[in-house]
Amino acid sequence: METHDETAEPVGEKREEETIAEAPESAQTEDAAPEDGQGLEAAPSVADLSDEELRSVVEVLLLVSDRPLSVSRLGEVLEGVGAEKIEEIIGHVQQRLTELGFPFQIREVAGGYVLSTLPKYAPWVRKMYSPKITASKLSRAALETLAVIAYKQPVTRAEVEAIRGVNVDSTIRTLLDKHLVEIVGYKDVVGKPATYGTTNEFLLHFGLKSLSELPSIEELRQANPNP
Repeated sequence: METHDETAEPVGEKREEETIAEAPESAQTEDAAPEDGQGLEAAPSVADLSDEELRSVVEVLLLVSDRPLSVSRLGEVLEGVGAEKIEEIIGHVQQRLTELGFPFQIREVAGGYVLSTLPKYAPWVRKMYSPKITASKLSRAALETLAVIAYKQPVTRAEVEAIRGVNVDSTIRTLLDKHLVEIVGYKDVVGKPATYGTTNEFLLHFGLKSLSELPSIEELRQANPNP
């Protein structure tokens, strides 16, 4: 009488295991995702692009970037294209957006360029993102402290308090946490207190190209004659 070893592996499973073991390595890794960008299509040489294609590339870069793109940064991506040419391309893209009636515009903000919606569409954007916008709003105290720092920078905490007449410790911490201000140095007096100034994030938050676009104190007084 024949006996069967209960510990023997089923024939079917053994054959399947042997098949896997003998399979070429390439077959096992055929569907593996490329690592570190390997296998991705490389960007073509800028020299091979027409002017129209180059404009489209710049438009796409502005579209996908969540931060202002400086001319130097665009130059790093568009190897071989000079700053003057990049400025020219940006001008052409803006002209095309205007002529074709697109609801977008290119703005120079915080030392770079951004693709943004036209002002007339702002109410719809606010309606869609109102909870987020409300959460990011600054308190009156924060706005007043930020205004003092913006106009008087570099300025110490004590100097801000002397102007506002209140303690601003927590307010300055809030502005630091939001990256709207930063320590820019230390005053050469007893105690070496830190001095504060605004950041690029401040320019971006308020849509300013540079601090030179801040209204003057006189303009603010004329706009609000009875504070």
